Amino acid sequence: MILISFKRAFGASLLLLSLPASALHIMIDPGHGGIDRGAVHGSAKESDLVLKVAQKVQNLLSKDSSFKVSMTRTKDQNLSLPARVKMAESVKADLFVSLHANAASDQRARGVEFFFQNNLPPDEESLYLASIENQMLNAKDSEDASEDLSRKGDVAAIIEDLGRQHRMMSSLKFSQTLTQSWATTENRRNPATIKQAPFYVISKTSMPSVLIEIGFLTNPREAKKLLREDYQDDLAQKIYKALVSYKEKMDNPAIKTLN
Repeated sequence: MILISFKRAFGASLLLLSLPASALHIMIDPGHGGIDRGAVHGSAKESDLVLKVAQKVQNLLSKDSSFKVSMTRTKDQNLSLPARVKMAESVKADLFVSLHANAASDQRARGVEFFFQNNLPPDEESLYLASIENQMLNAKDSEDASEDLSRKGDVAAIIEDLGRQHRMMSSLKFSQTLTQSWATTENRRNPATIKQAPFYVISKTSMPSVLIEIGFLTNPREAKKLLREDYQDDLAQKIYKALVSYKEKMDNPAIKTLN
């Protein structure tokens, strides 16, 4: 899908053009790995759990010709945040999906959360969670990531802003599709929520991106469920179902004029 606009520069309308459907390239990013185990509760390790779920999603997508799938890691290995983003950029992925497991000081905290990057100020809890995840950056990574081109021309600035807005809206659309996939009778009392926070991996990618917290390892009941293979299968199916629905929406041929 291509977003074209000269509204700011020339006062024209905004056109959204849908190209013919093609395989959607999904980059799945199992968080943490190697010496970085992430959240840990008893025998449950975030790095192991998210890799298992990611592999199940990968298996489902690989059987569907509507998708092409890549993984940032396929084993228990340490991988920097910039490296994960670089991998997604190098394969020109259409959508970046990062998987994590949550933790909280309150053991009652539970449920699935979806994060995407937007322009609103995040709440304190989301900022704290993002700061924990972003601690994986070392000094050199931070220095390299901070480099940016200055004095960009007006046209380049407009194109960059349009791209940012497009990524934000597409990320939000996928997040909303995920919540619909989770909207079952069982989850009505504790529905999945959409939040935003400046996680490095979803802030630095040039494609739409969402970070999924699959549950709280600090909640004893939820931790037990996350260790069960049938529950991991269910999580993978929900993510796959959401991806199918998202692609159907993106492939829906339309030419819209937004005034």
